[in-house]
Amino acid sequence: MMDFISNNSSAISAGANVIMVIVWITYLQLMLNGIIRQRRSSLIVSSSLKSDAAARCFISNMSEGSFHIQNLTARIRKDDEDLLSDITEPAADNHERSFQIPLAHGEALELGSFEELLERFAVAHGKIDTSDTDRENPLEFTVTIVGIHGPSRKPVAARRRFGLYRDRGTLRARGLTRETEQFRWGPRRRRIVSANQVIN
Repeated sequence: MMDFISNNSSAISAGANVIMVIVWITYLQLMLNGIIRQRRSSLIVSSSLKSDAAARCFISNMSEGSFHIQNLTARIRKDDEDLLSDITEPAADNHERSFQIPLAHGEALELGSFEELLERFAVAHGKIDTSDTDRENPLEFTVTIVGIHGPSRKPVAARRRFGLYRDRGTLRARGLTRETEQFRWGPRRRRIVSANQVIN
């Protein structure tokens, strides 16, 4: 055994060095993944699934760390026209219902019913008629969040599209996109943030 080691010491040393390099690369990769995960915002916009009540909208912060909501906007596409409105603040002058708040990791915020969100939207654009909608022909309603994740100074965004429709007089919602889109970096982030950010 000792003769084998002595005769192949160079090869064994080279193999040990290769193994050490692999271990360090794996360790650094794990560290890098951890750092990226900590800096990556992850917000989920969802609607309630109850069939016996009006649809309600929720935001969940699944980021590693807190997320501070700066702006919440709604975009409606109706009659081939795009209408955008900031819905961060309530329709009435009542800051108890402002959405400009921080969310801790794993915390969820109930925005209220989509009916209430339409009331906020109506401040800028007037009442939106949903009486002629149904499941196959819904009103396209996009919720976009702009905010700051953790210690970062750079705003990021997330958005999801819903279809709103009347079902026996009750306003329902169904997701038109399966997942919430995340805008964390690059030109798309800058464009989405710029289009939906309001200076408060």
